[in-house]
Amino acid sequence: MRGWRSLYRLPAVCVVLATGAVGAWMIGLVHRNPLDQRRARARWVHRVTPWISRAVGASVTSRTAIGAVPTGAGMTVANHISYVDVFLIAAQLPVVFVTSTEIRDTPVLGLFCRLAGCVFVDRQSARALRTQIHELAELMRDGVHIVVFPETTTSHGNTVLPFKAALFEAVRLSGRPLWVACIEYPAPERRTAAYVDDDTFAAHLSVLVSHPGIASSITWIAHEPEPARLDARALAQWSREAVVSAMAGAQLE
Repeated sequence: MRGWRSLYRLPAVCVVLATGAVGAWMIGLVHRNPLDQRRARARWVHRVTPWISRAVGASVTSRTAIGAVPTGAGMTVANHISYVDVFLIAAQLPVVFVTSTEIRDTPVLGLFCRLAGCVFVDRQSARALRTQIHELAELMRDGVHIVVFPETTTSHGNTVLPFKAALFEAVRLSGRPLWVACIEYPAPERRTAAYVDDDTFAAHLSVLVSHPGIASSITWIAHEPEPARLDARALAQWSREAVVSAMAGAQLE
């Protein structure tokens, strides 16, 4: 049965990803201004990602524990388990994701990230990172909602890795609000969804589409309307503690 699922899901994933990639490429032809291009691509990804989730067999429950969900410009931070997390968040609102320069140079994933309008940061260069922090702040001031995974890598989902503080400085400088989201997968699905260790994208995707279905949830758990009140380290700690508290069975490291 697992083989039959992959026979129809894998072509569906390829068709949807190809459609999304072509649409994002055409946006680059229509919008020459980089800011307009990023905004348009964020809206396009927002429209396409629900179809990608359906194709891979992922369902999502979205809820809020704080009586509100993000709207407009700002920053969302979340724990990170899989590239499926990207589909879950992008389906909620148009966003621009922040990832590393290493991902930019990764086959397949790097191409899709470039077409989606991701911002790539170089965490190995303090000088480059300072410049990129100011660029992210400017994007938020210009009305863009950005998403950061401050663990800077994926986990198995039963722990919350330390949140790196550097990019929290961008939301402090922007004057825009900070939102915190908790992403969860039930234990059986978590093992399949987790994109960790030495998995290649192709190998992991083949396992994912063979699974009966991946249940997931995204919960908005905290909101700081004035991030400048705290320094970047305090914001990182506060955000991580909110995720740890929200995750059933999460363990501090």
